[in-house]
Order: sequence, then structure tokens, then C-alpha cells
Amino acid sequence: MRKCIAVVLLCSAGLYGQDLKARTKKLFAASVAAVATAAVADAGTSWGKAESNPVLGQSRFGASQTGIKIGLVSAALAGQYFIMRHHSKQAMGTFTVLNFASAGVLGAIAFHNSTVPAIQK
Repeated sequence: MRKCIAVVLLCSAGLYGQDLKARTKKLFAASVAAVATAAVADAGTSWGKAESNPVLGQSRFGASQTGIKIGLVSAALAGQYFIMRHHSKQAMGTFTVLNFASAGVLGAIAFHNSTVPAIQK
């Protein structure tokens, strides 16, 4: 038991050594990766199925809808980058939370899409 406590304390000492800005940057980078992965998973599970989103066109999900979906996510992330250039401290934490929430929503949509049957040709 003492060895376990010693290991936990040594690991937490390493985490304490980082400054808040470095941890926030790493967390933000992880949130961007989570959003990108969730968007790709959503597009992958939607392929060949009926699309109900009017922005993407209500038809069979294919290459054009994938391009629009990935373009929207890319535009949102680029907008975050430009806003953070001027308001780094305030915006990075907010965008991190928003990105993880968006990744959760896109992940739930991808899970739902996996249960929907594909459209027959």
C-alpha cells in the first residue's frame, strides 16, 4: 500500500511542475483531436445512409456531404484559432470545453448512425 501511495505522489509531483498555460494548451490540442476524430466517425457511420440534415442535403450521404461536414468542422476550428490569437487566455479554456462537448455530441450521433440501416441502391 505504501508503494502505491509513493508512486501516486511521485506522478502527481510531475503534474504539479507544469504551468497552467502548458496544461491548457495540451488539453486544447486534445480537444481539437477529439472533435476531428468524432467528425470522421460521424461521416464514416453516415456513409450510404439517408441524411436528414438540411444543411448537408437530404439525400444519400456521400462524398459531397462528407466534404461539407469536414469543411464546417475545419472552419469552426480555424475560427477558434484566429480568436485565440487575440484572446488566448480567456478563449482557450472556453473552446476546450466546447470542443469536448461537440466531440461528445458527434460521437453520440455516430453511435446512432451505426444503428440506422443503409439505403438500398
